[in-house]
Amino acid sequence: MKKYNQKGISLLITLLIMAAILTIALGISSINIGEIKITRESPRSLVAFYAGETGVERALYEDRANGMATQSYSFNGICLDSENKICYSVTVAGTTPSRIITSIGSYGGTARRVEATY
Repeated sequence: MKKYNQKGISLLITLLIMAAILTIALGISSINIGEIKITRESPRSLVAFYAGETGVERALYEDRANGMATQSYSFNGICLDSENKICYSVTVAGTTPSRIITSIGSYGGTARRVEATY
């Protein structure tokens, strides 16, 4: 009767299990790195959005207070702080009821676009 030497199979199974665990860990860590990047961008994105929203509010004010509702106009590079980091640009086109206000707010290299129609 022949005896088969199977001492190396446990090492092979151990290596396969460790490779599978490593693959799963690398997959999870790559997802986490993406989430961390998104979380890091979130405060800048929020400030940029609110700067864009400020531009829309300014355009609505100009339309109502200064009677500019019948003409197209734009404001470019309006900054809200002394360091010129929080800025917006506004473009207004069309006439009521299809007047389109487009505002782009920017902060820290992040830009957000806000559009309103009335």
